[in-house]
Amino acid sequence: MLNIEELIASGDVGAALAAAAEDKWGKLRRLRSELLNDSDRTQLADAPLTDTKKAEWATYRQALRDMPIDNSSATVYEDIVWPTKPS
Repeated sequence: MLNIEELIASGDVGAALAAAAEDKWGKLRRLRSELLNDSDRTQLADAPLTDTKKAEWATYRQALRDMPIDNSSATVYEDIVWPTKPS
């Protein structure tokens, strides 16, 4: 499989754009999955958190799930806005 630079050099700009988009969204999905996995414990019934803190974490986790929709206009990975992790 050709990388993005090779696709551009070959003149296949459409394929290069598709590869760049996949790379951006693939990276987002991987990092988002890690953040969701790392925060799973905050939603357990026996988590040592107040109800207020659990709600903050639930809101954060929903914002992570909503990232593809909320960042649909991002053209490069650096334009993606990540939700703020509760303290």
